[in-house]
Amino acid sequence: MKPKYPAAILFLLLLCGACSLDEVPPSSISPASFYKTAGDAVAAVNAIYDITNEIGQEGRNLIIMGDIPSDDMNLLANNNDRIQIWSFQTVPTNGIVAQSWQVLYQGVNRANAAIERIPAINMNENLKSRLVGEAKFLRAFYYFYLVRWYGGVPLVVTETKTLNDGRGVARASADEVYAQIIRDLEDAEGALPDRYTGTEPELGLGRATAGAAKGVLTQVYLTRKEYPRARDKAKEIIDNAGYGYALWDTYADVFKVGNENGRESVFEIQFVGGGVGQGNGLITYMAPENSPVTGRGFGSFFPTPDLYDSYRPGDKRKELYINSYVNKEGQTIQTFPHFNKYVDPAAAIFPQGNNNFPYLRYADILLMFAEADNEVNGPTPQALAAANQIRRRAFGLPLNDPSAVDFTASLGKDGFRQGIWEERRWEFAAEGHRWFDLVRTDRLVPVLSAKGKTNVQEKHKVFPIPQREIDLNPQLTQNDGY
Repeated sequence: MKPKYPAAILFLLLLCGACSLDEVPPSSISPASFYKTAGDAVAAVNAIYDITNEIGQEGRNLIIMGDIPSDDMNLLANNNDRIQIWSFQTVPTNGIVAQSWQVLYQGVNRANAAIERIPAINMNENLKSRLVGEAKFLRAFYYFYLVRWYGGVPLVVTETKTLNDGRGVARASADEVYAQIIRDLEDAEGALPDRYTGTEPELGLGRATAGAAKGVLTQVYLTRKEYPRARDKAKEIIDNAGYGYALWDTYADVFKVGNENGRESVFEIQFVGGGVGQGNGLITYMAPENSPVTGRGFGSFFPTPDLYDSYRPGDKRKELYINSYVNKEGQTIQTFPHFNKYVDPAAAIFPQGNNNFPYLRYADILLMFAEADNEVNGPTPQALAAANQIRRRAFGLPLNDPSAVDFTASLGKDGFRQGIWEERRWEFAAEGHRWFDLVRTDRLVPVLSAKGKTNVQEKHKVFPIPQREIDLNPQLTQNDGY
């Protein structure tokens, strides 16, 4: 069950719409009169989740800002904001950069409100504690995107209630933002359950778990190059059978709509098809242009030849690309490669895909453990075993049987590191990881420069602070170089 309920939609009236942190939310229900019952508390937290699939509408900004500024993805040249990001010519007035900032802070403000107001509700204490834990997880989730995309940002952890609440807040340092993220995730670890099994709103699948909190903590520590902490946190996840995590037997299984929130899912961004306004549109953006997918494919985002040609012979992950489609007349049309991960056969029009967005998979936990352990100890048997599950599945081999495709200790620390980085590229193509991986490993400029993206500079390790936010808040400063 995805955490999307009518009460959550009603609750959207309470809080900021498409607005910045410093704006007064239009409201027909006062927060003071809303936070009265357990149902109100659940609805409030559902409204925080709702922001996850609003990061760019239909999830596309997760791709535009996560994969377009890399060597993995090209785009149809029909949108100037996207072209700026692809070509590393982004300016502070870029609409995509501004929209992402606004929506992420919208999520932060909803989380702040819930964290402040839910404790006063007379309700089951265990449920209360868990809902506050979910709100803290989501606040950390939104700040994690903000700090990686923009660097140090205003760190606001109280609800914005008036026009003046959000103005005059200067940027915190990146370290200060990360410290808050870590505090929130550590609190969430202790408050969240290992898994959900029920269908009631407060027990539905797709909500944040203790494993999800640990998983995002692992990402945080790896991003900050705190390798012992990243290794240990990932190992806590791997060693806890209660979480129920495991790899699907085949790579294609990961992206089947019927397997959403399944055993490989650590945290997914939820989408709901069927015309309720919460569908995933990535299937349409990635389908060949003018193909009959969901009425008409847009052809907006497609793999670079460099990515497509980099797969090794026999790697079944390459099968999740298509080179042809059948048109409305039944003719087979040959085309260049397109991503084909986000397929929902039931989606007839845009944007009605029921596909979730796989923000964090168990495969990522295994590869993060292998990377962090290698940085601490070199290619240990444990690190090799974790990474080799991914590699074997890629070739359709049993997950736990030694194979000729395995990583081996003979690679040494440097060779294994490079191997993991390549494996991440193939495993998570079109899942919004590539730019983050290149930035955190200090490879953005050398890798992309070598591949012909000559505009890329060190300043592009962050995006510009939106000009609109600087105009509204005189305390904000611009990132260097913008």
